[in-house]
Amino acid sequence: MANSFVRYTGDGNTATYSIPFSYREAVDLTVTINAVATTAFTFNAAGTTITFNSPPANSAAIEIRRTTSQTTRLTDYASGSVLTESDLDTDSTQAFFMGQEAIDDAADKIAIDSSDFQWNATSKRIKNVSDPTSNQDVATKNYLENTWLTTANKTALTTI
Repeated sequence: MANSFVRYTGDGNTATYSIPFSYREAVDLTVTINAVATTAFTFNAAGTTITFNSPPANSAAIEIRRTTSQTTRLTDYASGSVLTESDLDTDSTQAFFMGQEAIDDAADKIAIDSSDFQWNATSKRIKNVSDPTSNQDVATKNYLENTWLTTANKTALTTI
């Protein structure tokens, strides 16, 4: 399970979704439906769920993701200032959350399977592949159907 995001699939009826990870402030969260950011939701009082103004459509891809600033330090230490627990906690939380987000991002990519050192797409479909140009390139369905397969071949494949 990821530490900085969660994904759901809409069913057309459900409007409330859990946020199973910690975050500092609501502005650190991005909510998308079918990869389009939305603010058409409200948080419960505890900040552990969001409720969309209207339920996302059936099969909609819903993602709630924490993104901690990597460009703005949340704590600025100054010589002679009083070092507080709050300052240390804020600094530590920012670094901890950025680490979790980096690990989640890396784990969410196609990786080498350690059992045989081959690429593993973890049962996900690979999209936006170009047509092959070299002997060992991957071939797309479109390329095969429109370059190599005859109408009879295509008909035979659809009956399998």
